[in-house]
Amino acid sequence: MVARGDLGAELPIEEVPLLQEDIIRRCRSMQKPVIVATNMLESMISHPTPTRAEVSDIAIAVREGTDGIMLSGETAHGKYPIKAVNVMHSVALRTEATPLISISHPSLSTYSQVSSGCSRQGIISDRNKCNVCFADDDHGQLRVDTAIVVFTRTGSMAVLLSHYRPSSTIFAFTNEKRIKQRLALYHGVLPIYMAFTDDAEETFSRATEYLLEGGFVKSGDYVTLVQSGARSIWRKESTHHIQVRKLYVIVIS
Repeated sequence: MVARGDLGAELPIEEVPLLQEDIIRRCRSMQKPVIVATNMLESMISHPTPTRAEVSDIAIAVREGTDGIMLSGETAHGKYPIKAVNVMHSVALRTEATPLISISHPSLSTYSQVSSGCSRQGIISDRNKCNVCFADDDHGQLRVDTAIVVFTRTGSMAVLLSHYRPSSTIFAFTNEKRIKQRLALYHGVLPIYMAFTDDAEETFSRATEYLLEGGFVKSGDYVTLVQSGARSIWRKESTHHIQVRKLYVIVIS
């Protein structure tokens, strides 16, 4: 939690923006969720519209890669709580709709500095996992808008993928309700509770059916199915399992 009010009380105020950026970068490098809070839309406690500086403050936090942005007095005792939430929501969506290199993933040098206990090979291995964000279409062209479907019991793979900020949604299917609640905090992750069966293909079919019926994907779309090798669900091997599939709706008349 980046509580700027506490930081400003303990440190010179000119240090707060730099510390915010540094804290967000360090949290992301250690795969920890991070929230930016305090004075995000304080003027909306009494007024129906925010200041331009407050709008920029939200956009900057989103560009820096925070997982969440938080209101306090605006919704606790403000006159316009719903408007404040809508403003924050619309600004965040608009900012995220414009991809920036700075939020695609942290630099390897930053990751190395913070994760000094990891080997270089381990870092490179982790970075290679973000390849699931891409898929080839029928013509061999690289696609970066492929929905990512993760099957996880611990949530670790969904957290790792969120760390690399893919441009598409990470649909994290889990059979643990506690894990579903925890994953809701991470950037770009939509956790879905679903009981797993012993048959992998049956579970895949149920998951894709859920996405199709919910309008998250449509027939003809590509999805990337991911399983972690750390604690495999349906396999004995300890390797990561990645598949790219094209979805079709089968109509029986």
